[in-house]
Amino acid sequence: MESTSFQPAQSRPLLPGIRLSRPAGFFSRLEAFILDLVILSVLQIGGAAFIRAFLRFFRLNSLLADLQSTWQNSPYYFAIGATVITLIGIGYYTFFWTLLGFTPGKAVLGLKVVRRNGEKVSFGRSLLRFFAYWISALPLFLGFLWVLWDPNRRSWHDKIAGTQVLYIPKNLPR
Repeated sequence: MESTSFQPAQSRPLLPGIRLSRPAGFFSRLEAFILDLVILSVLQIGGAAFIRAFLRFFRLNSLLADLQSTWQNSPYYFAIGATVITLIGIGYYTFFWTLLGFTPGKAVLGLKVVRRNGEKVSFGRSLLRFFAYWISALPLFLGFLWVLWDPNRRSWHDKIAGTQVLYIPKNLPR
C-alpha cells in the first residue's frame, strides 16, 4: 500500500524547519463541511434578519412589504433566491480558501487546503474547486467518499483543482 504522507513537490520547505502534516481524513473533512454549512446558514438567516431590522428601524416597512409582495408574486422568485444563496456560498468558500487556506469549519478542525506542491491556493483554483464540488456530489456523493479509498486522501474536487486538504500541526502558523 502506498504511503499517505504528503510530500510537497518543491525542494524547499514551506516555512523554515516546519513541514506540513498528513492528508486529512474523510470524517474530519465531513465535520468541517457540516460546520461550514451551519455557519453559512446562520450568516444567511442573520443577514436577512439584519436587513429586516434595518428597514423597520428606519421606518421603511412599506418598502419591505412592497419587496416581499413583488418577490413572492414574481415567477423568478425561486431563481433570485437560489442565485443569491449560490453567490454567498461561492464567496464564502473562495474567499476563505484563497486568503487563509481554510474555511472557519476547517480552521476549527486544524485543516488547510493547499495546492499539491504545498503552495497557497489561488482565486481561480478556489473557484474551480468550488464548482468541482458539484462533480463530486452528483454521482451520489461518490467524489466526496473517494477520500476513503484514495491513498493520498484526495476527493474528486481535489484532483480536478490540484489541491490537497491537510492536517496542520499545532506549531505551524495558520
